[in-house]
Amino acid sequence: MNFKRLILPATIMLVALAGCATGKQDNDTSLPESHTTDASNQPFFKAVRKVGFEDAGRFIMVEGSQCTEQANGPEPATMLITHDMPAYVNNGTVILNGWDLRYLHSDHEVRTLRADITHSKLVTGGGGPPVLVFEVAGELSDQNWDDPYEFCVYYTGLGFNSAWINARIEGDYNGISTQALQIHSEGPIATLESLWDSGTLKGHDSMVVIPRGFDFQYDNQFECEFRFPPCRWNDPADHHLRQVAYSLFQTDASPNPDGNPHWVTQTIFKDSGTRTHWVRTRAALIGGESVKLRASFLPLNPRSGRTSICRNGTDGIVHTETFRIYDLPYDYAVPMLTGWNLDYECDHQHVQRAGIWIHDIRFDPDSNGLEYKLSSILRDKNGAPGFNASHRISVLGFNRSSIPPVVVDDRPAPDIQIRLRKQHLNP
Repeated sequence: MNFKRLILPATIMLVALAGCATGKQDNDTSLPESHTTDASNQPFFKAVRKVGFEDAGRFIMVEGSQCTEQANGPEPATMLITHDMPAYVNNGTVILNGWDLRYLHSDHEVRTLRADITHSKLVTGGGGPPVLVFEVAGELSDQNWDDPYEFCVYYTGLGFNSAWINARIEGDYNGISTQALQIHSEGPIATLESLWDSGTLKGHDSMVVIPRGFDFQYDNQFECEFRFPPCRWNDPADHHLRQVAYSLFQTDASPNPDGNPHWVTQTIFKDSGTRTHWVRTRAALIGGESVKLRASFLPLNPRSGRTSICRNGTDGIVHTETFRIYDLPYDYAVPMLTGWNLDYECDHQHVQRAGIWIHDIRFDPDSNGLEYKLSSILRDKNGAPGFNASHRISVLGFNRSSIPPVVVDDRPAPDIQIRLRKQHLNP
C-alpha cells in the first residue's frame, strides 16, 4: 500500500475534527519566517504566511512559502501545507506561483527537476474556520539520488463567498496531469495538449487554467561514470543544465463552444544539446460567470551550444524586480506565473541552485492595479557565468455577481402598539 497517498485525506479529517475545538485565527498575522523541528524525527522547514488583499465577507487572496530538506533517495521532498481562511469562504483553491531548489553541498548534474502541487482541498465544517489544505512535492536529484537538497514552494491561495462570486473549481483535488516523452529527434521544445471532459463546466462558462506544477526527468540511457558500484545499462541518467522553461498557453477565458476545456503547455529541459526526457504538467480549472482572464504567453527560445557573450564576473545571486499592472477591469485580480525561463548565459553548467517565484503581491481596488515582485536564481557553485531569466504573468480576474445576495433580516419584528383616539364631532 502506498501510505503517502493517505497523507492528505487523513490530514483533512484531522483538520475538520480539530476545528471543533479551535476558534477562528487572525489571518492578518504572519507566522514566524522560520521554524525548526526536532531533527531526529522531523524534517526542517520554514514558512511564511500573509494576506495580500481582502474584501471582508466576499474575497481574500493570501500568499505564502514553505521549505523543507530531503537527505537522499529517489523519493521527492513532500510537504503538507494548511492555510486558515475566514469564515465566509466556502470556495477556494491554490496556485503554484514559484519554486526554489538547491543542493545543500556543492553543485551537481541534474536528473530530475520538479515542483508540484499534487493535491488540494478547501476543508469546511467541523465548527472551525475553513482551511485550505494542499500537498506539495519537489525534487532536485542527480543520477544516484545521494545528494541532499532544499525545496521551497511559493503559492497564492484564494477564497471567496459563492453568494457574491459565481465560480467553481474543477480537478482541484488531484489536479489535471498530462505526461509526454520528448524524443531528442523531436527537438528541445515539448508541447503537451490537455483536455478536460470529466467535470461540470459547461460550454457557456468562462474558464481559466490554474498552473499547479511540472516534473522534468531525463530518460534512462547508458551513461557510465567513474564510480562504485559500476554502471549498468538502465541506470538513471543525469546531465548538465543549460536551460529550463515552462509556458502555459490559453488565449482567453471565453466560453468553450464544445464544453470541453483544452489548453497547451510548452517546456524546455536541456543541456547544450537535446536529450530524450519525460515531461509532466499539472493544472486545475476555475470557471463560471464571474471568472475573467488577462492572458499572456511566453514564447520559448531554445539555447544551444556555447555563445561568445559571457559575463566573467560572479553573478550567483537572487535577482528581484518589481512589476505593476494598471487599469484591470476586475473587482479582484490574482497574478499567476504561467510562463518562465531560466538559462545559463554562455554554456551548460552544473547546478547548485535554481528557482523563480513571485511574491509580495498587492491588489489596489481603488486603481484596479496589481503589483508583485519576481525573484530568480540559476547558479553553479561559483556563480559564474551569469544567467538570464524571463517570465509572463496571466491575471485571474473576478467580477462580483450582478445580482447581490439577498440579506435576510431574521431579527424579531418590533412590538408596535397602535392606540386609537376617539374624536367627538360637534353637531
